[in-house]
Amino acid sequence: MSEANKAQKKKAQLREAAYRCFQKSGYYETTVDDICQKAQCSKGSFYYHYASKQEVFIDILQVWAREVISEMLKSFEDALANETPIEAVTQAIQNEVRRGRAIVPLWLEFTIHAHRDELVRNALSKFFRRTRNAISEMLEPLTRDRFSAEESEGIAAGIFGMYTGLIMQELADPETADASESVARIMRVMSILLAPIA
Repeated sequence: MSEANKAQKKKAQLREAAYRCFQKSGYYETTVDDICQKAQCSKGSFYYHYASKQEVFIDILQVWAREVISEMLKSFEDALANETPIEAVTQAIQNEVRRGRAIVPLWLEFTIHAHRDELVRNALSKFFRRTRNAISEMLEPLTRDRFSAEESEGIAAGIFGMYTGLIMQELADPETADASESVARIMRVMSILLAPIA
């Protein structure tokens, strides 16, 4: 394995360890020592790859922007190619709910931190913009003949807000709020709104 590949592997290991620590203890409670212990590496190795805890935090957002959105796009492209695209999109969103149960609590932590740190706010804003744009791109085949670009962007923002809001409700009230079931109900309404006019 080349030195560059080893470095990338170690950086990914540190990023994953940081994500797990942030998820378990929150950003503020997590220390560089915690990350190093989780990654089973030295502080020197950490500081070789990242200048600070903040930098690894921003790297997590950038990796999510590349990897998570790419996976979402693929999932939704496949769904839209289906003979019943609304049902397939519903299933794709429900699959994303599973991922969301793990990452939305961390997004909330990051959002709180963003108010205190401009670099984090810019990274989080960029991530959310990319996510909304990706949803808008996914919906474009269903919306292009019915809605303006601005309206489609509004639909995408609404779907992203629905997604995060439903997961937050489920996390806070797991006995009565089921994000997957709510997605199914909302998408039934969306199918009526997006149905071709006869």
